[in-house]
Amino acid sequence: MRSTVLFCLITGILAIAVPLLSQNVNPMHPEEIHVQKHASPDDIRARVASLQFQKDAKELAELCDSIPGEMNGVNQGLVSKDLLEKLKRVEKLSKRVREQLTRASPVP
Repeated sequence: MRSTVLFCLITGILAIAVPLLSQNVNPMHPEEIHVQKHASPDDIRARVASLQFQKDAKELAELCDSIPGEMNGVNQGLVSKDLLEKLKRVEKLSKRVREQLTRASPVP
């Protein structure tokens, strides 16, 4: 009788211990959880401070300032090739600036 109780106890302990060991959880070094990270204010400031970002933002602002004057020709039915190139450049720069601001990882 005593050996049956001991056998059941050992079997029960093994039934619990084996699944626990197979989970491979190390509380000292937990695995990194991959979730969408939101940029902290410090990360955003670091990105904004980068030289390339400043250059892109300045060029974008200059292009945006130059476009309204050229739009007068559009009202008269004249579209300059230069205006179309500027608009394409504005699209590219605005996309790059937006990506730099919304990127989750900090800029080195």
